[in-house]
Amino acid sequence: MADTIVILNAKAGTINDRDPAEIHAVVERAFAERGHSAEVVLAAENDFLHAIDGAARLGPATVVVGGGDGSVGHAIRKIAGTDRTLGVLPLGTMNLFAKSLGMPSELESALAALAAASPSWIDLATVNGRRFHTLAGLGFFAEMARGREQFRGVGLPFGRFIAVARSSMRAFSRADILELTLETEAGRREIAAYALLVSNNRLSEDGFDRPRLDEGAIEIHFAEGAEMASRMQAGLDLLAGRWRDNPEIQSIVARRATIESRQPRLWLSVDGELARIETPLVFESLPGALSVLAPGPVRNQPSG
Repeated sequence: MADTIVILNAKAGTINDRDPAEIHAVVERAFAERGHSAEVVLAAENDFLHAIDGAARLGPATVVVGGGDGSVGHAIRKIAGTDRTLGVLPLGTMNLFAKSLGMPSELESALAALAAASPSWIDLATVNGRRFHTLAGLGFFAEMARGREQFRGVGLPFGRFIAVARSSMRAFSRADILELTLETEAGRREIAAYALLVSNNRLSEDGFDRPRLDEGAIEIHFAEGAEMASRMQAGLDLLAGRWRDNPEIQSIVARRATIESRQPRLWLSVDGELARIETPLVFESLPGALSVLAPGPVRNQPSG
């Protein structure tokens, strides 16, 4: 039995145009050169998710998933709490999790990095018990996710970028003001936000990557204000990673946060996937909850 299984989304643009036999050979060679054996699975849609489910239950010690942040989110919900280690190949649109791990974007380089990496323990976060690896967002961010769903299949050149642009404009105009109560260790406050984002560990000063994955914390970012010009500027700052310079966007670091709303359920973007979740929303940090392969060092140790 191979010591590693590599499950690749066959619809990912990075590999969709390459011959399957070539992909198998490239993956197997990368791991063999480092003294490992790899089973390669190319699958799409439900078959891709089912392959991840099966590997989490019965697969080898290392499960590598090639896809985007949503695919990785599915994988962590299956693998966290088991004795398996997760590896990630960045084959999606955003690949925020892979970037925070320090993974190269080019397939062959990423495979070489994974084959040479050792397991490290990193934090996860939860919202109402649902694990996530990077981001969960309300308001503007949920509308972004809804827009991406609508434009996901756009059959035009640079379709992914067109989908992001269209969903951004849709989110600017459709995000409502959310009357929320936010409670953390620092206290309780009423906010009226059109965008709220919770990150697993603190985000960097100028983007959506995270300098550390082992702080045992979450960071809550929210944007208030009703004027469309302010909204659009804050939205652009959020997308460009300049929110820390915008006075209308505030950030709070905590280990646990509760968000109450008069609405019984809220749309939430969880690692890019859209979900409708009952309120109140309870966010928590899960220190050392996942074993991952990362090219760079991670200082955390397993919890418990």
